[in-house]
Amino acid sequence: MSDTEDQVKIDIKPLKEDEVFDKKKPEGKPKRQLTEKQKEALAEGRRKAKAKRQAKLEDEAKAAAMKQIKKEQKDIEKANKVAAKEKDSKKKKLTQQEQAREKVKTFEKDKKVKKYNDLKASVMEKCSSVAEFDCMAKILSNISEEDILDDSKLKSKIGSYISSVKNYAKKRVN
Repeated sequence: MSDTEDQVKIDIKPLKEDEVFDKKKPEGKPKRQLTEKQKEALAEGRRKAKAKRQAKLEDEAKAAAMKQIKKEQKDIEKANKVAAKEKDSKKKKLTQQEQAREKVKTFEKDKKVKKYNDLKASVMEKCSSVAEFDCMAKILSNISEEDILDDSKLKSKIGSYISSVKNYAKKRVN
């Protein structure tokens, strides 16, 4: 060992277990004793405090439940508004589509009527006499716009008129 280091001597003493584990109660005033009336008042105060805490917890739970219900109602109202807007936009689209369909139908109707009138005019130009023209005009005037729009009706009516004119012409020639 060096000169600067001193030996440290450690004394080991046997442990006395009784001293270690026995706690001595502090000497002093004895614990205050409450009378029966004081004990009852203390118990009553504790009951009231417990009731107040319980009421407060119930009020908080009710408030939270109401808040949740209001939030759900707002969500439902938002969903209903969105659904109403979508429904309105669908209606607008449908009405626009219906208007477009009506325009197309009107255009096709006008096209068919014009085609019929052009055909009628060309047939009337080919008539050689006034009597033939009057007869053809009378026959073609019986064809209505409804007949013109339905191709099958138009064909059947024109076919029946042509056959009746042919029969008339045969009788006249004979």
